[in-house]
Amino acid sequence: MSVVAIPPSFNEDQSLETKSTVKYLQYLHDNGAKRVMTTAGTSQFNLLSLDEIHELNASVTAFPGDKILGVPPLATKDAIKFIRDGEYYSDNRTHFMLLYPDRFYSNACIIEYVSEITEAIGKPVYMHTQKMRHGIKGSWEYNANVINSLKDKVVGIKEEISDLKESYDFVNKLHFTFDIIVAGGSMRRFAYLNLAGANSFLSGLGNFEPKRELDFQNHERKIYDKYQSLDVESNLFDVFMKYGWHRSLRYGLKFFGLTCFNNRNPWPKDDDIFVKEIEKVLKECVDVESLDFRSVLN
Repeated sequence: MSVVAIPPSFNEDQSLETKSTVKYLQYLHDNGAKRVMTTAGTSQFNLLSLDEIHELNASVTAFPGDKILGVPPLATKDAIKFIRDGEYYSDNRTHFMLLYPDRFYSNACIIEYVSEITEAIGKPVYMHTQKMRHGIKGSWEYNANVINSLKDKVVGIKEEISDLKESYDFVNKLHFTFDIIVAGGSMRRFAYLNLAGANSFLSGLGNFEPKRELDFQNHERKIYDKYQSLDVESNLFDVFMKYGWHRSLRYGLKFFGLTCFNNRNPWPKDDDIFVKEIEKVLKECVDVESLDFRSVLN
């Protein structure tokens, strides 16, 4: 099933506010979302302090379904402390997602990092398989060997292989027990990588209209409607990606009165052309009349 990544919201003075986050989580649940996630990119870990990441993660535990909570890229001992310090540590519907904090030197370094953390906290984790700088030259992307070596310590992954064909090969070689959440392309990317073994994807359109993605993945609607959803998603992505997904998402959530009412600098200004195009495509793609806004209006 799809997983909705949760962005932080800020007050006018740019301090973190979570009241609208909790309402947004209830809105997502009311409209069919089953799982949510905090993650370094969408949840803007680079702009938050460790205390604020804890506060955001804690607010996400208000969601009635399953939660995947991102751990910022920290040294081994600090990642363990971060997880243990969270008031949400013992929630059995919550998993943590690790992001390796350094350059790549060897598979053994990554395996040791994950092993030490999972042994210390007593539960398996998700891995954010984001491309990283190579310690010697260039960059490095995750391969199936390193993830499969961790199958007793890792529940699943947030996949982010840049090349789609390489992503297919990567997913196809992963152990069948992993929860594989694909990103970048949402329903369309999932439709392809599902054939390789992926079972879930990071939301796109579902940040606004969760049931459309749920119906798509569960095949509950006619084939025509399934492909119609892909066309709608493509139209949304064409405009959102033109300005950057995270920037467009935050404005879209603000436009619908859901969350992200203010931004924290550094952040681009919402100029007139950007606002006009984002609002236009949202009105075209999101079926507002079918949505339940009670949780955010109260």
